[in-house]
Amino acid sequence: MVLRRKSYKAGDEVDSKCTKCKMVLAHTIVAMVGEQIARVQCNTCNGEHAYRAPPSASEATAKKRRAERKASTLERGARGSSSDYEVMTKGRDLSKPVPYSIKMGLSADDVIEHPTFGIGFVTDLKEGSKAHVLFPEGGRILIYGRA
Repeated sequence: MVLRRKSYKAGDEVDSKCTKCKMVLAHTIVAMVGEQIARVQCNTCNGEHAYRAPPSASEATAKKRRAERKASTLERGARGSSSDYEVMTKGRDLSKPVPYSIKMGLSADDVIEHPTFGIGFVTDLKEGSKAHVLFPEGGRILIYGRA
C-alpha cells in the first residue's frame, strides 16, 4: 500500500480505482492539474484514465455490508427456502409439469417446469403478469401472459 503524501508529481505511484480492472490497484501519475491528480496509468493493465480516488475503509465496509444485507434478504424473503418447497409441494402431483413459456397463462397452484430452475409451484400471482414461483433452490418471480 502506498502511503499518502501531501503533494504528488507526475511519475509518482498512487492507488486508484482502475476502470478496466474494476479494482483498486497501483497506478502511475500521468498528468496533474495544479496540486490535483488528473490522469493515471494502471500498472497492471496499462490502461490510462482519469484519477479515481480509492474508497475509504468506511465506504468500502458500508458497501460490503449493504450487499450482504441485500443477499440475505433475498434468500430469506423473496426466494424462500428448500424446506418451503418441500412443505408447499407435499401431497401435490408434480409428475406432469407444464413447460414454462413467457407466453403461457398461469394460475395459483400450477406446476411448471422451467429450463433453468426445474420444477416449480406457482404460489402467488402479482400485478403486471408476474408470478411468484417456488423452486427447489428457492423462489423466483417469473413473467407470464406476454404475447
